[in-house]
Amino acid sequence: MKVRVAVLAILATAIVGTPARACPLPVAYPGDGAAKDAIAQWMARGALAAGLPGELPVMGALVESSLTNLPQADRDTAGYFQTRVAVWNKPPYQDFPQHPELQLQWFVDLATQARRADLARGFDPLGDETLWGNWIADVLMPAEPYRGRYQLRLAEARALIGPACQDGAPAGGPPPVPAPADTTAPLARLSGPREQHPLRRGALLVDVTCPAEACTATAAATVRLPGRAHALRLAARSVVLGAGQKQTLRLVLGRSARSALRRALRGGRVVRAKLVVAVADTVGNQATAARTLRLTP
Repeated sequence: MKVRVAVLAILATAIVGTPARACPLPVAYPGDGAAKDAIAQWMARGALAAGLPGELPVMGALVESSLTNLPQADRDTAGYFQTRVAVWNKPPYQDFPQHPELQLQWFVDLATQARRADLARGFDPLGDETLWGNWIADVLMPAEPYRGRYQLRLAEARALIGPACQDGAPAGGPPPVPAPADTTAPLARLSGPREQHPLRRGALLVDVTCPAEACTATAAATVRLPGRAHALRLAARSVVLGAGQKQTLRLVLGRSARSALRRALRGGRVVRAKLVVAVADTVGNQATAARTLRLTP
């Protein structure tokens, strides 16, 4: 109990000069077995008390743990944000896997530090909600292909929090509306030339569109070369797409891949590549789309 009181007192202090907003939701942690909207509202309350967007920790926890206080088990991570135990299980976050209040304090502290770094560069992430996913990624530090996942959870976070404690929303208002269940896989449409010249461009290219909803997309390709035992494997960084937005994914050839492909294409030979694009929507439904490319010099 003393730990909880101390942590909540810290969270009630405004940080980096941003005044804390009043939020009428309860301050106390609702318990590991509470409904997701109750946990989201508790997180939002703590973030707002520290001068951060209420959605920020909720977006992060939706991706990392599906808003569940995960035990450490046989992994080196634990809690709502899958925080590294070996790195962070020490003062002031000692025993954080057993104390969700410390997990939230950890997130708020690091998000505040990340904001201070941006402010020093002349940019305030607080003012652009389209970049909050990058802000969260700077805190949770996922692998580069997964940085785009957090931004996709903004709408879901707001639905769980409800209008009372969203960033910029007035106090009071109707109770939160839970996010509707979505089990439909996203649709991915691929376009672009099927015959490509990767030695000229330095990459394979594919245009991707999710026509019905926002999604993240990434691509991988397998290129089998004559006389070579192992196929070339290429990958593209993930991108975040709005509904109906088209973006080009680049599967870059490294130096050794270029050399191997150049040898394979000598004498006018044609090489084929199988390209697979994986997409995921905001609640984690996934789908793939594939095409075969004809590679020429």
